[in-house]
Amino acid sequence: MLRKYSVDPDKRKGQSFLVDHAIARDIVEMAELSSEDSVLEVGGGLGILTHWIAETGCKVNVIEIEPGLCRALNDTFEEQDNVAVIEGDALTVDLPDVDKVISNLPYNISSEITFRLLHELSFQVAVLMYQKEFAERLVAQPGTSHYSRLTVNATYLASVEPVMDVPATCFYPKPSVDSRVVRMYHRKAGPFAKDYRVFQWLVRGIYSYPNKQARKALGFWLRTLSLDKSMVEVIIRKTSSVKGNERLRTLTLSDVISLADSAFEMIEDGLLPDPRGESHEDGSV
Repeated sequence: MLRKYSVDPDKRKGQSFLVDHAIARDIVEMAELSSEDSVLEVGGGLGILTHWIAETGCKVNVIEIEPGLCRALNDTFEEQDNVAVIEGDALTVDLPDVDKVISNLPYNISSEITFRLLHELSFQVAVLMYQKEFAERLVAQPGTSHYSRLTVNATYLASVEPVMDVPATCFYPKPSVDSRVVRMYHRKAGPFAKDYRVFQWLVRGIYSYPNKQARKALGFWLRTLSLDKSMVEVIIRKTSSVKGNERLRTLTLSDVISLADSAFEMIEDGLLPDPRGESHEDGSV
């Protein structure tokens, strides 16, 4: 396939392709597909996952950015009317309304596409493969070295469970790291912040300093907003579960939500600027 259709390396930026059919079949089985399901696959690549998804009889929509691979996928599945290939950037094309997502996500857009999927699709389950280190950050527990801004934002939106490790030998070209497959669901149970945009604002502001104590991280953040550091103590006093001397890496999601709710109340009282309406490259306020 790659000999027949030239591939633009700039489009894929060194992405490795899954070539192990047994692993691909196992990944697809984790989504428990039926012929009634509609599925989104981001980054069709060589069509290995596509093949096993289509075998279930469900409708599969494959987004692929590289024109040569799109032509190859269209030729490979031209006789299967349940496969639709969408040529384009998964970060900008319109996403189809689907029941489930199954993807070996392009590593260079792992964060951006994950949050786009969570924000824009009401899927029942997503079975997603990442570089192992990224997957570890998604499921990290408070107090561990992998716990980060990514962890907090992902945990707010989703329940994520690791289900399979995939060695580098299952890809071509062989990458320098292994991969991990996770199963992801939209989080249904609380707590949830009073205003999600304020939650995003606070998390983006303080988690530049994950190893700092909460009081210091809040102080650094407020200084970037040109606000008096005395506001730090106001936020902490309003947040009963946070005393201020805890390191950010040790705070639970509930703790961070409480900080965001305190910030929200201060915005309502005119003590903090209102960030809602501002926009950033990642789609957050």
